[in-house]
Amino acid sequence: SCRRIRWQRTVSLDTHLANISSRSAFLVLDQAANRAFLTEERRRLREAFPDEMVEETYVVDLLVAARP
Repeated sequence: SCRRIRWQRTVSLDTHLANISSRSAFLVLDQAANRAFLTEERRRLREAFPDEMVEETYVVDLLVAARP
């Protein structure tokens, strides 16, 4: 069976950016490109979240397999 679960959390802007920068796509970019992206992302997020608390929303598909 399959079930879709939606959940969310609120984290600081710094935590959100740290989570983003831990993704594998950032590991292959050079440091200057990473800094440039994160600087621009911080600017955009401050516009959307002036209190610097970011709401992250996730949707997870939960699949359950049963043995006969």
